[in-house]
Amino acid sequence: MKRFLFAAALLAAAYPALAQTRAPAPTDRIVATPFDGTWAGTAAAVGSCAALDIRLIIEGGAVDGTASEPERQRAAVTGKRGETLPSPPALWQLHGRVQTDGTLKLAALRSMKERERQNASWSGRAAASSITLTESGGCSRAATLARGR
Repeated sequence: MKRFLFAAALLAAAYPALAQTRAPAPTDRIVATPFDGTWAGTAAAVGSCAALDIRLIIEGGAVDGTASEPERQRAAVTGKRGETLPSPPALWQLHGRVQTDGTLKLAALRSMKERERQNASWSGRAAASSITLTESGGCSRAATLARGR
């Protein structure tokens, strides 16, 4: 009986060390920024590059969005069996970060079945009522975005 009581006392003494819980990580909550919200605008066509309709969502400084070509006539694409298929509109995926000083850096990826993958980068500055972006390399399009509803 004494051995049982001794073992129970050791277990009771060790229990608080085993039952410690994890402290919450400092990144568990999203901190709002003055640039949070939905932004929409256009980038004008440059040379052989089409115009883009751009839509961004900013939350806690993280930027996620899309850029797509507006509806227009496109050259037909030839399918695997030689049939003529309509060319789908280009869709770009945009993601990045807005810094506290308002500078933006975005990475863009365009992936289409009929074409090879394309990468681009955008940089710019955010203000209270507008965002200006410039595409690096390739088309060098410029865009102005306003807060959406």
